[in-house]
Amino acid sequence: MFRFARLSLAALSLAALIACDTGTHGPSETAVVAEAAPAMAAETGKTSLPAPRMDMMVEPSIIIDPGRRGLSTGRARARVLTAGDIDDTLNLGAFSRFVSKGRAETRLPSANFTRPMLARLTGPDGQPAPGLRVTLSRPGAAQPFYDGYSGVDGMVTVFPALHGAGGLSRADLKVFPDAQGQVVTQRIASGNRRNVALPFAGGWSPDFLDLAFVVDTTGSMADELAWLTKELSSIVSRARRRAPGVDIRYGLIVYRDDGDAYVVRNFGFTKSQSQMRSWLRTQQAAGGGDYPEAAAEALMAGANLPWRRGKGERLMFHIADAPPHDRDARAYLTAARAATQKGVQIFGLGASGVARESEYLMRQASAQSGGRYLFLTDDSGVGYGHAEPTISCYQVTKLNSLMVRVLGSELSGRRIEAAPGDVIRSVGSYQNGVCRD
Repeated sequence: MFRFARLSLAALSLAALIACDTGTHGPSETAVVAEAAPAMAAETGKTSLPAPRMDMMVEPSIIIDPGRRGLSTGRARARVLTAGDIDDTLNLGAFSRFVSKGRAETRLPSANFTRPMLARLTGPDGQPAPGLRVTLSRPGAAQPFYDGYSGVDGMVTVFPALHGAGGLSRADLKVFPDAQGQVVTQRIASGNRRNVALPFAGGWSPDFLDLAFVVDTTGSMADELAWLTKELSSIVSRARRRAPGVDIRYGLIVYRDDGDAYVVRNFGFTKSQSQMRSWLRTQQAAGGGDYPEAAAEALMAGANLPWRRGKGERLMFHIADAPPHDRDARAYLTAARAATQKGVQIFGLGASGVARESEYLMRQASAQSGGRYLFLTDDSGVGYGHAEPTISCYQVTKLNSLMVRVLGSELSGRRIEAAPGDVIRSVGSYQNGVCRD
């Protein structure tokens, strides 16, 4: 049984939050072959939660479950938010087990991740080939069910069922050169990542970056809101060194819950960084009342933003510490699927007090869209307690530097790892995003 306690944020001001530039570090060039994902059960219609019900929990709160950590004593430098991350598309076997276990424990639905189509594109020199247009189609079909670009390190990870093509054991992969050259076609089987050697090179040079934030602004989110308001400019300016000429738009959606001053506020996109900062400065963390919030409505609003089409980055960060109401869990996954079909990558950021239900749904949203799941840790001694994630390996660094690496990886097409001196602690056997345990 969970127990809940209130904490004051008065003594946890982020005015002294540090945003030091750790510099840029070369990305890993190690080949990564994801573990084959075993078949998952089909989507279920079960949405009820066992006692204690989430809609009876009090906001704000921290989890003090005996199996989880409470408020940190601050082993690392205080007043610097710390975080780790997991790229579940590089660890599909473990992710499959996580979803199966989570579905049984929470009785919440899951998306259909069965029979993924996996490839890794490399150029004539054997190096990764990101940023190349790829399509996937049923064998012999004229029209593709998927049309996108190879991702970081040339990875292609597509779940056909989420694109209306469930039940495939094979698909035709086509890779299109940036300039002159012949289209490469290969038939790939589901479940195992296929290395596809190309006669031409890839190179990611995005034309634009649409960067949107979907932020829970209920009472327990004060520290995360203050961090984002203060540090957004620094994070973006450091990350854009990987693509100096990229055209950036900023988007913001904030949300609370039914009965609050508002449920969802949609500010849309702006090209003005100062306008984005102004939007953030006017937000206050308040309300909530119960634990679950209007996350599903907010994520769908994010999916429905006017995202640009073409060769660019469409990134949406969902920052939250609570799941949607159990009745809206499927709607949350539907919103993630709608974003995925538009080429939008979702990066969940599990904040203070995040529980297993939040991690379970947010990781699904990130995995299906090709994003990552990020999570705050207690290493900084700042804010509410942070639950240990259900992840076998990760590295803890400052949240700022993690965000810079994530954005820099997407903008450059090459995975950027933390410098050894930036790692506060490590859990498990971590190697370039892959858990080797």
